[in-house]
Amino acid sequence: MELEYRTMEEESMATTTTSPMLSTQTEDLLAHLPMSGATEYRRGETIYGPDQLSKCIYLVVKGKVGISQISDNGAEVLLEIVRPEELFGESAFLGLPRRSERATAIERVTVMTWPVSEMESLIMKRPRLAVAMLQVLAQRNAEFSSRIGSFATDGVERRLARSLLRLSDRLGHPEDDGSVGMMPFTHEMLSRYIGSTREVVTYYMIRFRKKGYVNYSRSGIQLYRDVLKSALNGRSGQLAD
Repeated sequence: MELEYRTMEEESMATTTTSPMLSTQTEDLLAHLPMSGATEYRRGETIYGPDQLSKCIYLVVKGKVGISQISDNGAEVLLEIVRPEELFGESAFLGLPRRSERATAIERVTVMTWPVSEMESLIMKRPRLAVAMLQVLAQRNAEFSSRIGSFATDGVERRLARSLLRLSDRLGHPEDDGSVGMMPFTHEMLSRYIGSTREVVTYYMIRFRKKGYVNYSRSGIQLYRDVLKSALNGRSGQLAD
């Protein structure tokens, strides 16, 4: 099992761009977590949700998982895309009878799981595990705060630009032409990520492609980060022409 896990880990690291800060924190976290059973989910399969509550903490071994918040009227906002070597499901610590969070496999994923009761016991025995988890949660909270700030001050076009840059940081890989390649996010998924509609996202993605910020197809997205950053740092009201 250990050899299999290391193989998956090496494969995920080869295809994922990780910031130095998050890499250090995640490495520390993995050093204090014992091995656990692995479960696979198909693309589109729900891992847990409002009608399928979980009492476990999860670690992505391979693939990517989308974490969404479901409002009372059924609207869904994509909060985060969790990549290999990252935890999710920490809302299970709250023990609420009903939760508005949903985790869905964006692609075929393999996850390890630990029951909350086991994780609580591990934290008591391994204080450094608690520190590592707090570091990861603090980093995630800082990223959420930045996104909330963008929601409050930016229009849809700038929110989309900032989101593409962030997603390329987290999930992208460098291409030979200087662009950053990413998985093929649908316009529906991007709209849920920035709090807009698919039609509006499609309009701006076409606009971005005409301006040379991005290319996209069914196979993936190519983002020209430097060009988009320059446009984003132009005029404050909208992206520079």
